[in-house]
Amino acid sequence: MNDELQATTGLATGWLDRRSYPDLPPEAERSLRAAALCWQRETEAESHLERARKLAPGHVAVLIADYRFQLYKHRFAEAREAATRCLAAAAHRLQVPADFRQVGPEHAAFSEMDADVRFWLFTLQAYGYVSLRAGDPAEGRAALEHLASLDVADQTKTRVLLQVIVAAGRPDD
Repeated sequence: MNDELQATTGLATGWLDRRSYPDLPPEAERSLRAAALCWQRETEAESHLERARKLAPGHVAVLIADYRFQLYKHRFAEAREAATRCLAAAAHRLQVPADFRQVGPEHAAFSEMDADVRFWLFTLQAYGYVSLRAGDPAEGRAALEHLASLDVADQTKTRVLLQVIVAAGRPDD
């Protein structure tokens, strides 16, 4: 794989072996990097992502990589499924209910800059966005509106996104 990737990308294999996630098996991280390098060759990229999923099925980096791949390929139904897995992981990390509708301001300090809080907020935003793009406007708006009610500091800028959605639904004056 080293020679093949170096030949197709021109990058030295040292980049592939770089470590950013100490808790992720090295081969899983390498597979994520390889998928990024060949993302335009979908079958090959998917093969690398599948390997990463097998090696570290619940790792956040793997979940996010899968979501991003599906999103950037405009596979919104698949991206929504991936966002659902990310949201479950984020809820577990934050120790809040798995169903975002059951999460209230008492569950976490949503105005804080805490990494787990921000991960949950941005993951809910991603879920809402891809729900809209996947053709489920009611679910997408419900997620985004709930997020906006919890994110009182508007760290995610979801209120702006909701304003755009509302404006897009209005007939021209």
